[in-house]
Amino acid sequence: MAGMAAAADRVTQTVVLAAGLGVRLAGSDASVPKPLITVAGLPLIAHALAHAAASGCDEAVIVIGHEGARVRGAVESLMHTPEGHAAIGRISVRFVENPDPTTPNGHSLLVSEPCVRDRFFLQMVDHLFAEPVLRRLTSPPIDDCTAGRVLVDRAPVELDLSDATKVRLDGDRVTAIGKATEPWDAIDAGCFLLTPLVFAALKRVPASEPRTVSAAMRLLVDQRALGASELHGVRWMDVDTPADRAAAERLLATQSAGAIGGAPRL
Repeated sequence: MAGMAAAADRVTQTVVLAAGLGVRLAGSDASVPKPLITVAGLPLIAHALAHAAASGCDEAVIVIGHEGARVRGAVESLMHTPEGHAAIGRISVRFVENPDPTTPNGHSLLVSEPCVRDRFFLQMVDHLFAEPVLRRLTSPPIDDCTAGRVLVDRAPVELDLSDATKVRLDGDRVTAIGKATEPWDAIDAGCFLLTPLVFAALKRVPASEPRTVSAAMRLLVDQRALGASELHGVRWMDVDTPADRAAAERLLATQSAGAIGGAPRL
């Protein structure tokens, strides 16, 4: 019975938000869509997929938008070459499209609703980690009163705190989340474990504010339905600018020859 419960609690699907314009990173190479910007020899989308595969996921739902056909083609090409397959790992991919990539990221998450399972991870395509961290979100299993859990970092390094999403905590429960949250205890690291309840929250975001992932999380906080898992001792980067990209290159250069998730670099 314990084995059956453990199997039921396994999270084997991720949603990767890769639809945005990436305007602030455009100075790096304005001709390349953000998911295809390379860090340590791999495009950001390949890092995200490798991270998910190394965390036990067998499927990734990739939300595309800006230059979606180009991003899709690049991922499919990676998956059909020995080098790309080795880099990404064993994971199947399906694509859904946000028809308006200028909208806030909550719209991108919302279009994935028909595809998700009872438990799924959420990743931002531009967040890189020195090692796989998604499984830290799964223990203990989330209960029926919890709609999701966010990965948080109490001691971020080389992060623009003025632009970061702050989190206030009461034990393992989030009591406030947002860029303007003060005082704060930790920074939202951009990885989540979610249930389909998040979509009801997204649909309740008032028309007077942008429909972002953070806005939905604030509604879950109001219901005491958002938990947190802490990130201890793992460096990560939010790659928003050319300077962030350079810092991410330095971070991954300090790791072993493997790229994120233990996959070999291309």
